[in-house]
Order: sequence, then C-alpha cells, then structure tokens
Amino acid sequence: MWADVETGRDFLNFNVMAKLISQMILDANGEALSIGISGGWGVGKSSMVKLIEADLRSRIAQSQGQEANSQTASRALLFVNFNAWLYQGHDDAKAALMEEIANALMIRAKQQQTSVEKGMNLLKRIDVFRGIWMLGELAVTAYTGIPVGALARSGKNMFDRLTDGNVSGDDVEAATTAVKEQSGAAKGLLKPEERQTPPQMIHAIRQQFEELLEDLNLTLVVFVDDLDRCLPPTVIGTLEAMRLFLFMKGTAFIIAADDKMIKEAVRVHFPGTKVDDDIVISYFDKLIQVPLRVPPLGTNEVKAYLMLLFVESSRIPPAEKEVIRIKVNEQLARSWQGKAIDAEYVQKLIYNCPPALASELELADRLARQMIISPKVNGNPRLIKRFMNTLSIRRSLAKVQNIAVNDAMFAKMMLFERFASATSFNALAELISTAPDGKSDQLRDLEADVRAGKVIEEKRWPTGWSEDAALIQDWLRLPPDIGGVDLRGALHVGRESAPILAAENKLSKAATELLNQLSTLKVPATQAIKQVFATVTPEERTVIMTSLLDKASSESEWGTPSILYALEAIADADPAQAERLVNFLIERPSSALKTPIVPRLGAREWGKRAIVHLAKRTDLPLPFSKALNQEMTVKK
Repeated sequence: MWADVETGRDFLNFNVMAKLISQMILDANGEALSIGISGGWGVGKSSMVKLIEADLRSRIAQSQGQEANSQTASRALLFVNFNAWLYQGHDDAKAALMEEIANALMIRAKQQQTSVEKGMNLLKRIDVFRGIWMLGELAVTAYTGIPVGALARSGKNMFDRLTDGNVSGDDVEAATTAVKEQSGAAKGLLKPEERQTPPQMIHAIRQQFEELLEDLNLTLVVFVDDLDRCLPPTVIGTLEAMRLFLFMKGTAFIIAADDKMIKEAVRVHFPGTKVDDDIVISYFDKLIQVPLRVPPLGTNEVKAYLMLLFVESSRIPPAEKEVIRIKVNEQLARSWQGKAIDAEYVQKLIYNCPPALASELELADRLARQMIISPKVNGNPRLIKRFMNTLSIRRSLAKVQNIAVNDAMFAKMMLFERFASATSFNALAELISTAPDGKSDQLRDLEADVRAGKVIEEKRWPTGWSEDAALIQDWLRLPPDIGGVDLRGALHVGRESAPILAAENKLSKAATELLNQLSTLKVPATQAIKQVFATVTPEERTVIMTSLLDKASSESEWGTPSILYALEAIADADPAQAERLVNFLIERPSSALKTPIVPRLGAREWGKRAIVHLAKRTDLPLPFSKALNQEMTVKK
C-alpha cells in the first residue's frame, strides 16, 4: 500500500520546476513576489511545494559558508506553511494566517534578540483586528455590552460560549469578568484620544510588518496549500488575508491551488449578482504575479511513476532505491532525446532484480498507456496511486479467499471500472455472471476481432459499450486476454463497484436503467427519475437499494457524498427503503459523520428519525452533536 499524501521525494522529475521557482525567490532578494502553482486535484501541487521548500533549504545550507566571507549578506529566508483546509470549521482562516505569520516572526525575533517589542506589538494589533473579523464589532458589542477587542483576547473558551447559539446571563457575566482581567492587554495599542478604524489598523499592521522584516533582514516565504479543498468562505477569507501581506517588500507567497476551483469560489462569493468571466479571472490573477502549472504526465512519466511505486514498496535496500530514483529522473530529463522508461531499463538498474519485482515492473509497463488514455485516471498521480492501492487490496482479498486471478487480469478489470460508464460495467458483469463457469465467449470473440483489426458492428456491442467504443477497443487489446477465462473470482473480489446479482434478483429493463442512473447521480434526482420508481416492483426497489448501500459502504466521510442523492431519491419513494437507509446511516462510524449531512436529514421525515437515533449516541464528535441538537431544537 502507498500512502495518499504529498511527498518530498521526486518521482516525476518535478525538481526541474521546483529549482526554477526557488531560484526566482532567491533572485528577488526581498522584492515582493507571488507565484501560483496551478493544476487539478491530485496532480502533485502539494509535492511540488515540498520540493520547492527542500530545494530552498538545501541552497541556504550550501550558501552559508560563502556568505560568511561576504561583505553584504543577502536576506535570510523564514518559511511559513499554511494549510487553510486544516482551519476550516475550527477557526477563521484569514485571522489564522495572520497569526501564523506573526508568530513565526516573533519566534525569529526572539532568536535574534532584536525587535521583540515590535513583534509583540504586531501580535497585539492582529489580535484586536482578529476579534473584529471573527465576531463583528457592532453586533457583539450591542448584544453583550462588552468591547469586542477585549472579548477576543479573553480566549477561545469565552468566544465559544458566546457563539454557540445559546447566550445566557452566566455567559455575559463570565465574559465581563474576563474582559476586566484583560483590561490592560491592549494599552498603548490604539491612540488614547481616538479610536482607530479598520483601514487605519490595516495600515498600522502593514507598516509594523515591513519594519519587522527589515530589522530582521528577512524574506518571508509563505506556502499556502490545499486552498482548493476549502469551502468558498474559507477560500475568500484566506485570499483576503494574503492580500494584506502581498506585494510588500520582504514577502514571497507560493500558492498551490486549482485556479478553476478558486475562480468558482469567487463566483459563489457574489451571490445574486451576475459575475462575468473577466471579473472572476481578474480577482485571482491580481494576486498572482507568476502563474505556473504542474506539467501533465506523458506515458514515460506514468511508467516511471508506477515503477518507482513498486520499487518503493519492495524490500531492496533504501540506498539502492534512492539510486534508482535518481537514475530514473535523469532518464526522464532526457526523454526529449527519445530516451524511454520501460521495465527492461529499470530492471537493469536493480542488482539481481527479484522475480516478484520484475513481474510488477512488467505490469507497470503494460498499465501505463491505459492510465493515460482513461478519462477517469488521465495520468493523475493521486488517482494512479489509489488505483494501485485498490489493486493491492484485491490481490490480498483474492489470496485469503483462495481465488486464483493474476494481477494483470485484476488490473484490466479495474481499468474498465474506471473509464467505462456504470451501464457498460454492469453489462460486463452480466456477461460474466450469465456465462457458463464465468467464461464469456462473447468477450473472447470481441477481443480476437479487435486484435485482428476487424470493425465491430454496433449490434455486437453489449449494452452501453457502443458509447465508449474507442476506449473499450483499446481496453480489449490490452493484455492479458480475459475472454474465455473464468472471471467470477475477479468480479466477486471487486463487488464494491458492481455487486453480482443472483438469478432471483434479476432486474427488469426499467429497473436496470434506474439503477444505472442512480449509481452515477451527482445532483438531486429529477422528476423524471422519481416517476420511474412507480414502474418498478417493491422487490426490485429492494434490489436497487441493496446495490446502492453496497456502494455507499465504501464512503469514508458522510457529509454530503454524491451517493446520498440516489439514496435520498429511493428513500423518498419507498418507506421500506427509507427505514433501511435510516438503519444504515445511524450505524456509520463516528469519525465518518460530518455536520453538512444534518440539514439534509432534517429536511425529510425519515431523516428526522435518523437524527433522533444519532442524537442518542455518546461517541459523536462535538460539532456533529451540536449540529444535531440545533436541528432538533429548530424543528420543535
């Protein structure tokens, strides 16, 4: 198994771009710089950020000795890593970013024993400004009679008590006491004779920030990651906080995000108004001086990535693994000269390559092209890693159940699951399930004719295959041949994707089409879909719900997963299936339950029953329990 996290080790020759970015930061020598690293989900933006930081630290270490003999040393670098996603739902992202930066500067000031007073003053200013941002000065002061700046400084516990939706007299009294205790904390922060406005406070923060960086002779390098995973308010809040520090001398921001997701957040930020593309693009582009994209992977890069994953999980010595990684990256750098990565090349890099590893390298060689052409993988490193992890799991499941299916066969079946539609995969499952001993002659004949270059008439394709004909023909050519082979074991091990229907559970054409539509539903069910429920029997609804629940059981988070739309549709149409869904939801692990599902449940009668049952559990996370209680209070 391979961890689905960013890595500081380069498997794709990304160091070329990382070195370019780090050189730009050093060449700026304190001049303001903002760099955007864009790319879709899972393409390697976070890994790129780690590589940039690692390269900068390496260069700093190498240059320390040289600068010791120099008359004018360049500005030192101070790194701040900010992941907005970690603060979502727990803290105000823009305030958190400001505090992270101020704390990092304060630590450096203490280490250098200089400008400590300026650092403290900057922290206090941010503290007051944070209070205004988090609560809204006029609203909270009017409600409690307590000055908001002092309230913010009184601590998170007091903030929670006054923002949990149930402010009591005891809460106000406790807050008043806390404020009195903190009454001298901001002394000298604002002018005694007049109160500073937010614009004045922003100007003061920027001025002290610049002075502190100058005194410390620092360039602040801020890495902002996972912004595209956040909800629109967190995205906009973080961008606003960055804008406070952007384009100031001594700052360099490296922002890793999918620019499409960021621009969509900008649209959401202006509800009820028509926001044209120029406004959306300008909002983000004004923050970024140097836009860069993570380079897409070609066949050579995918082969290298797959093979290095297998090398990484092998038992060869770590030092040898590192040599192989470096050699493979060097070969990738020469790919423009026609230098290729294949199993033979990597096997030659490994002394006495173990037979098992040699076999896995051959498998990687065969899989690479499909990983590129499959629209559901499209050379995405994270999806490739997840694909290989699923393959590893199925190999293990087959082993413990004494199912003899080779790895290449598993991989070929899984590729079909990835790129084909639900209708096409269900048709493949039916071919296997209805064939004698699971050996499909129709699949065997299709493989043979495609390999021979024959044109396949549309009527020969199973249901739905004609829509994916070009991709399926490529898939049929991929070794090994699986037609005429018993594939029931492979289908059984992968049944979380398409449960095998027993003969007694055979669905009508209408029910099969309904199941296919529900399996791929990503928005609320249309009226047309809802009307189909009346045409299928109660028994067929039970089979459909069983299939959907089997698929839903693989979901690790229950906030608002796509499968919930299908489950809601069938539960709304059939009380018996609604009861099954309630039982399924109340059995979800506490770690999987997320607050966004609560209002969805509260909107339906069967969902309210689920809320009542969930509220009786004692193992739920606090935010989820509070959301349940609030929903129950509102509905009373």
